[in-house]
Amino acid sequence: MNKQISIIMLLSLSLMLILPFSSFSAQEVGETVTKHGTVNDDYYVVGGTVDIDADIAGDVLVCGGDLSVGRHIQSDLMACGGSVNIRGEILDDVRTAGGGIYIDANIGDDLVAAGGVINVSSGTSIGGGAWLAGGDVHMAGTINQGLSIEAGNIRVSGTIHGDVELEGGEIQILEGALIEGSLHYKSPNEAKIHPDAKIIGNVTYEQVEWGPPHKAYGIFFSLTMIVACIVLFLLFPGFTMSSVGRISADPWKSLGVGFVLLFVTPIAAVLLISSVLGIWIGLSVLALFFVSLLLGFLISCFFLGDWGARLLHKDVTTSGRRLFSVAIAIILFGFIQLIPVIGGLLTLALSMLGVGAGALQLHFVYRQTNGM
Repeated sequence: MNKQISIIMLLSLSLMLILPFSSFSAQEVGETVTKHGTVNDDYYVVGGTVDIDADIAGDVLVCGGDLSVGRHIQSDLMACGGSVNIRGEILDDVRTAGGGIYIDANIGDDLVAAGGVINVSSGTSIGGGAWLAGGDVHMAGTINQGLSIEAGNIRVSGTIHGDVELEGGEIQILEGALIEGSLHYKSPNEAKIHPDAKIIGNVTYEQVEWGPPHKAYGIFFSLTMIVACIVLFLLFPGFTMSSVGRISADPWKSLGVGFVLLFVTPIAAVLLISSVLGIWIGLSVLALFFVSLLLGFLISCFFLGDWGARLLHKDVTTSGRRLFSVAIAIILFGFIQLIPVIGGLLTLALSMLGVGAGALQLHFVYRQTNGM
């Protein structure tokens, strides 16, 4: 099931990446974005709080902190946020990730979701299948095809016109549930199946040890990094893009400086901490070291987004298009991180590259400020 979620998300996002940026004629970026009325094209938006209550003729991509998406969308919806509320009617697929995901909608095709809490209401109708991963998942809606869930706590009370695969710490099939196919579940303990729940096919149980759904980590990693990139760009757009320019101009110099800083700084911090007089300086240096790691990685993500856009001959001259390109780059990289060894090495290399570029830019700004 985890592989299914990862493959579907990766293929979908890859297809989005090769779409011409010019096709997304409706774009908005802001702290608070509210959209009403009609959009006769694809629509994408990045913001802290986003409320979309409009008729959208194409696809919708939305990233932010608190998201509310509804009314009528004629194609796909992809939403990543701290809190995601999806209502109304979406005629094609829905792919979403967030801390809390709440769905009360008619979905024409498949639903793919990963979140801390996922609640699919009884009024929800899904034309295709559903793949869900999270901490606490409650599926009360109607699904036309199959259902797959991996979560710590799973509750199913809806109608599924197909097979159901569940893997979790605690599994409950509640009163009123109707499963027209077979039920296969994995858990440390047998599921609690209400006597009035109806399961037409076979029920099979596999006892396994349970841990958090680590495959969903790629989605959550992508979400948090997208938000961090938005904040960095909105606060320091000049510094961010100047640092990206340094990577493009001389990547080996940036990588070399980053390598030195990433390996010398922790040693210097430990030596300072071990001395009585330098303990607070050492702790401060160590804190700055961890901040620089994140900052460096974010700078490299912007570089990857711009590089990918140029490779595909796409325009990233506007803030909205640039944030869109970096969001796609981060999401795809989130899945690469799942690859053992390679994911970790690539993350380290990108951090070194970004840290070096950021340090070179800070040094340049310092020299300019002091007339050197």
